[in-house]
Amino acid sequence: MEGRNTLEWRATRGPAYPVAEMETECNEHRPLNVWSQSSEEIGRLMSNFAHTLFTMDGTEYAGIEAFYACLFIQDPARRERVRRMYGVRAKHEIPKRKPETFLYLDQAIGVGSTEHFALVKRAIRAKLRDHPAIAAAFVATRPRPIQHETGHPDPPDSEFPKQVYCRLLHELREELANEEARAG
Repeated sequence: MEGRNTLEWRATRGPAYPVAEMETECNEHRPLNVWSQSSEEIGRLMSNFAHTLFTMDGTEYAGIEAFYACLFIQDPARRERVRRMYGVRAKHEIPKRKPETFLYLDQAIGVGSTEHFALVKRAIRAKLRDHPAIAAAFVATRPRPIQHETGHPDPPDSEFPKQVYCRLLHELREELANEEARAG
């Protein structure tokens, strides 16, 4: 790790992010802010903007924001290009006018529906499966509350409100902790 800033986000798999170098201090009252500009590395790595390659349903994405953007893009060539992006570049590819439904694996899913939220949760789980060191550091933040505080309120028409995002992250963290406990 000499000479390498651990805050650089590399699009690699597995234990490329050393858990020992991540902040895992557990202060039960201090929220974990999952945001690309979080003061904690684990908050940045859990952000949708993190450059963390993962594969879901046989397709590789450069990060969660790329996956999310691809849900709203109908053109296969454009979707292929966007899935390789991450962070703000991927976000800027999301159409300004989102459809009411999108197709994922030939299934129509309503934007802002329970199925939509479950799909995003499954994508975050796939990211953590492909990055076990990030998953371990995320679980180590228990029992801290999770927030997504960016300094801006959700737009009134947000299809994925902060409260839903934080609830999904909390559920996922608990599920991973329970799986870890069962595995012994």
